[in-house]
Amino acid sequence: MNSINHLAEVMTAEAELTERLVEVLRNQQSALVKIDAKAVETTTELQQELLLPIEGLEQERLRLARAVWAEGAKQTVDERTPIHLTSLVSVLQKEDAGRIVNIGNRLHAAVEQTVKLNQANQYLIEHSRKFVRETFKIVTDGFARQLVDQRI
Repeated sequence: MNSINHLAEVMTAEAELTERLVEVLRNQQSALVKIDAKAVETTTELQQELLLPIEGLEQERLRLARAVWAEGAKQTVDERTPIHLTSLVSVLQKEDAGRIVNIGNRLHAAVEQTVKLNQANQYLIEHSRKFVRETFKIVTDGFARQLVDQRI
């Protein structure tokens, strides 16, 4: 398999996993709104399960992008050199460039959705924590008294 095909496969797999993460984050958001602790726990575990393979695919994608760019540009690159999609497609044939751009757009859209959902979920969590703190403050008269009488 050539490097371009391998890069396309890795990018597709990363896009699919990131889209799955978006689905999990939406489910988590629903669980947060419904105050479903078990569903929040389940979605958090699913997030953790998806992150490691996504990270591995991202590293492989970066490595392959450098290799494809170096091959097409006939130059060597440092292993830390980031290769942007626009630079990469400039050294590819039209058909390959179009395929990589389409997959890159799909991946980019999934990443953007992930960021937005993470921000929204973070807001929901922080808002809930603040609500709980304020409720305890009111019920305990500014934390001056205990919530439950411990005498039996």
